[in-house]
Amino acid sequence: MSTEIKLYGHLKEATGRSSFNAEVNNTAEAVKFLIANFPTLEHEMANQYYRVSVNNVDIDKTELHDPVGIAEIKIIPVIAGSGRGFGKILLGAALIGLSFISFGGAPGLGAAFSGGKFVGLGKVGMISKGLAYVGAYLVLSGIADLFTPAVEPEAEDPLSANFSNSINTTLATVPIPILYGECITGSVVISAGIDTADGSPSTPASANVVDHRGNTTSVPQDSDTGQAAEEYDRDNSDTALRRYVRIYSASSTQVKIEAVVGNNTYEGTGYTNTGDELLTAYREQNKNQFNYSAFVKSGNTKYFPGNLKESIGTFDANNRPSTGASDGYYYGLVTGTT
Repeated sequence: MSTEIKLYGHLKEATGRSSFNAEVNNTAEAVKFLIANFPTLEHEMANQYYRVSVNNVDIDKTELHDPVGIAEIKIIPVIAGSGRGFGKILLGAALIGLSFISFGGAPGLGAAFSGGKFVGLGKVGMISKGLAYVGAYLVLSGIADLFTPAVEPEAEDPLSANFSNSINTTLATVPIPILYGECITGSVVISAGIDTADGSPSTPASANVVDHRGNTTSVPQDSDTGQAAEEYDRDNSDTALRRYVRIYSASSTQVKIEAVVGNNTYEGTGYTNTGDELLTAYREQNKNQFNYSAFVKSGNTKYFPGNLKESIGTFDANNRPSTGASDGYYYGLVTGTT
């Protein structure tokens, strides 16, 4: 009965063909068929790993001599290290050795390809060769297990693994594989997380902040930083696009705040006389970076200083800026709603 043997990867390149039709009864005879007709495969396959399937079902070393009937046999190279022990992935040495050892039939028959048929070659010391291959495989497998023990996490922390089974998951301390060449494979997730926030893509998330007077203002949040979202554009030639907050000195004692929103400039009405309240807020919160005590109000809108962007001019011992027309501290503009 003719059986189709399909080859992949370097086996296809070495034989020059992707499939053969041969009269073989099982997978072991298919391997002997290949070795007999392509002697260089014996050395090439010995240290490679393979997945063997019969009718698209993977088999292990105990099934190499099982009859295959009319099912096709596939021998597929896999990346070294894909499994431990025999399992469903076989080292080439084991695949060759176990194929030449018969378990209850005519032992150690070779094979040849002639006119598309499987032809016996007789006993040519293949039992000894098979035993040698299996012995070498067991030694190499044992040494590999000694030098590459399974890595156990130092402390099992269920929070370090994903809680969903929609993707592959792993605990901490598991080695991360490095791939060379082209490969289609699954993944080992290093970390993953889910952030939740109020709002939607059309409605940015927001948070409530409280100023020094106890008033609450809703400000938009930056999804990347978790801080209040700010805008900053001071020198745009299109004045309608300018956005910033400036804190400056009107005199040696007066500190003022203004917000520039496009072509509009809003001054803090509470700081136009002596500036004491703003000066206190400014000193307490380190140059007013995200200082919700300092703000400019226009109707139901409040403008707060965000992060410090530029410092222009000279500054005194109390870090008050000089009184030049453009001197002062310039911040990102945070827009809130009361």
